[in-house]
Amino acid sequence: MCGIAGLVVNPAAAVDVESALGAMRDALVHRGPDGEGTFRSSDGRVGLANRRLAVVDLSPAAAMPMRNANGTVWITYNGEIYNAAALRAELTGCGAAFRSASDTEVILHGYETWGAEVVERLRGMFAIAIYDAREWPGSPQRLFLARDRLGIKPLYYAALPEVFAFASELKALQASGVVPGKLSPAGLVGYLLLGSVPAPVTIYDGIQALEPGCVLRLEISGSTTSPAHIHRYWSFPPPADPAAPIPDPVGEVRALLDDAVRSHLVSDVPLGAFLSGGLDSTAVVTLMRAGHNGPLRTCSMVFEEAEYSEAPYARAVARAVGAEHHERVVTADEVGKELDQVLGMMDQPTIDGVNTYFVAQTARQAGLTVALSGLGGDELFGGYSNTFRGVPRMWRAVRMAQRVPGGARLIQAGLQAFAGGSRWLKVGEALARPASAASAYLACRGLFTPNEVRSLVGPELWAAASATFDPMRAINEAVGEGGDIGNGWRPTRAGAFGWVSRVELSLYMRHQLLRDTDVMSMAHGLEVRVPLLDHILVEGVLRLPPTVHLNGGRPKGLLQAALGDRLPASIRARRAKQGFTFPFAEWLRGPLREQCANWHRGLAELLRPEAVAAVERAWGAGRAHWSRPWALAVLGGWQLHTQGESVRSRTPNLGGRAF
Repeated sequence: MCGIAGLVVNPAAAVDVESALGAMRDALVHRGPDGEGTFRSSDGRVGLANRRLAVVDLSPAAAMPMRNANGTVWITYNGEIYNAAALRAELTGCGAAFRSASDTEVILHGYETWGAEVVERLRGMFAIAIYDAREWPGSPQRLFLARDRLGIKPLYYAALPEVFAFASELKALQASGVVPGKLSPAGLVGYLLLGSVPAPVTIYDGIQALEPGCVLRLEISGSTTSPAHIHRYWSFPPPADPAAPIPDPVGEVRALLDDAVRSHLVSDVPLGAFLSGGLDSTAVVTLMRAGHNGPLRTCSMVFEEAEYSEAPYARAVARAVGAEHHERVVTADEVGKELDQVLGMMDQPTIDGVNTYFVAQTARQAGLTVALSGLGGDELFGGYSNTFRGVPRMWRAVRMAQRVPGGARLIQAGLQAFAGGSRWLKVGEALARPASAASAYLACRGLFTPNEVRSLVGPELWAAASATFDPMRAINEAVGEGGDIGNGWRPTRAGAFGWVSRVELSLYMRHQLLRDTDVMSMAHGLEVRVPLLDHILVEGVLRLPPTVHLNGGRPKGLLQAALGDRLPASIRARRAKQGFTFPFAEWLRGPLREQCANWHRGLAELLRPEAVAAVERAWGAGRAHWSRPWALAVLGGWQLHTQGESVRSRTPNLGGRAF
């Protein structure tokens, strides 16, 4: 696990490659405390950098950037390849000679042997950059970037006239001094709509995220650099045929789970797991014990507010598997003292991430370098009632209301007159849009409604954002093929299951949970693995018909059935799902109130103060969810603690008004 960065500079550009590359590398020191390295091509145009967190093969032979035998191919890489041993054996049979035991060298020789298709053979999480200086007739030098299928590891790039730059984090690109730092209208609007910035846009203009399952090629010839070419090598599998016979789906999922977790246990450093006491983390820990003979450490958060704590369940699971369990009591005062540090580590504003920061810190203090997480279980197996149940219900309700002449307008008027709260605002706006799955999803999962966002940012910024970002299109495209999943999508729970699962995996999981987990765990030099997002497991589960998932109507019934009596009795007996969240609803009314109010006041140059005040009033009157004032506080705190210059100097010129 590492931080990576690099540059390709046009010859006429006035760019100090060595200085820019060193600044990018140093901005990623938290991601790789065990070593650093840089490489520059003979003509000085190409540079690669790496900060290393050593997990497999701790020797200097595994240092990066790493070269091939004759120095014509170089790699810098972030991630973990779980089938590296099998690929190593195959490549050795093809004549490759290895100098290390690292998975980095497996990718390097794999690229030499199979070219860009090497990524299709990799099982794991990765962000890869390869500089290929081999020159054949008609084949220039090239830069090759690739990202894993589910988007577990991040990779950002900026394609500018004078330079092409890439890095694991936006802050490294900013540190280069060659990438502009203007905030993006689309990124800001996307954040306010969804609670995280939806890729491929980022919070900065001119910087994009390489999307999961994609490779990027950049040809470097003479005095020019070609436009980047992006190719998708992986997509979600097509939806299942509901009529297709599945002889033993439970047994199939059980085998996939066993294989996924077992493959994620390779490590030369201490290994453990996050354990909340919920089904997903319990599943991972239980399967770890079956495949891991060494000592097992688990970590969890405990709160003074008992209704938020799953401590008894986590302790029971730890006892059942014989784990050395580490608990940390987190208080509002402690969070308040560290919020500046947390927000300073955020690469982009997000309403999540604080919880991962603290559990990752706890894991590192417990001596772990690698921790497995249960992320992905809710999205893959149907754990979110607000979307897996809510989306089809919302779509049916809106469609029925719109079929009655004047029905939608009548309901809207009634909601406006008699109903309060942000939930009903979302319903009212959904009634005004054409009925669709995407509209229903936005109403169920969205943070602020489009009209509220327009009020917060003002008409000029809203228009600028709308030119490049459409939330409905983003939701539809998240599932692939323009949102068409075929096979008779119907607004029933079974009919919606596969669609919702794909959208949750593509939006909420990818843009919020995985991004926050990466940034906040790497802030502590901790590698987090997510076996429930192993692509072989994901493909297998998504190919099952939705009726298999709805066994007995219990959330994540298929996952529970596949684990069976291997689950501790206390977890099998649980009926209600309890999300892993901090008691922000309590803290924002108490210990964190003034701190967040200060950050709200700091938004005056970003958002319209009267609209921010309206959010505060709604929250104070109990008509809004805590995530709304918290989202504004995070935005204000993020721009204060991650930016050195004034907000006005970083915002686009929109008719003389700052952003």
